Amino acid sequence: MTMINAFQGEEHLSFVYEGHGTHAALLVHGFPGSAKEMRPVAQLLNAHGWTTEGVLLPGFGPQIEQLEQKTAQDWAAHVNTALQTLRERHRIVILLGNSMGGALSIQAAAKHNADGMILFAPFWTIDNFLWRALPVLKFVIPRFKPFQVFKPDFDDPEFQKGTRNFFPDADFNDPEFQRQTLQFEVNTRIFDQIRAAGMMGYDHAPQITVPTLVIQGNDDELVKPEITQKLLSRLNGDVIYTEVNAPHNPLDPEQDSWPEVVRAVEDYAKRFEMEVSS
Repeated sequence: MTMINAFQGEEHLSFVYEGHGTHAALLVHGFPGSAKEMRPVAQLLNAHGWTTEGVLLPGFGPQIEQLEQKTAQDWAAHVNTALQTLRERHRIVILLGNSMGGALSIQAAAKHNADGMILFAPFWTIDNFLWRALPVLKFVIPRFKPFQVFKPDFDDPEFQKGTRNFFPDADFNDPEFQRQTLQFEVNTRIFDQIRAAGMMGYDHAPQITVPTLVIQGNDDELVKPEITQKLLSRLNGDVIYTEVNAPHNPLDPEQDSWPEVVRAVEDYAKRFEMEVSS
């Protein structure tokens, strides 16, 4: 199975929705996503006058074939540069990060004086021995087949929706597609870099003193609520925690919980909009 034809639509690329005020938001996607996943919430804020910019991290989206060559430092540097540039043109700048993008947002906010953050299911670790052993495992087991470990349910609508980000024309009933999926290999080093990105967020969390909204799915099997709570206990700013009935990605407008997400984001944004207008 090749990734060459994955993420080919323009919706996966970085974007800017220009606003009409002095406030802006930088949006950072997760793994293995693209800027596409941040567009709904970007459009939501833009409708309230915000300039919203969604980054495409190096090695993601149409560049997915290059992901093995990228590092957590590459991703962090990209976010930091985008934040600094946005900061030069706007009075108020907040960060929005989804999953691994949450960890990258935390480190950027700690280094470059953001005014606030919204974190969606912020990833920083997986409570598993093998995850913690990745710095060694990447040398012992340089490649592995993830779908041999995490058996996919080809009939699951969530699995199908996520897979279609990679392969829009996937036929989940095709035995050959199923076989290729189960045989799909990835470089273990990629996961070690995801681990490193997560630890960046954890390590920088105590430096965060700005108000932070956290939206967590209560049915999230990857970033579990109790693990998120451990991360939030390290933040030193005002934390607003909202748990919604959703799986790992609470940014999907097709989820029943989307109206709750909209309300939480709008309520959080109002505090900055009031500051601008006063």
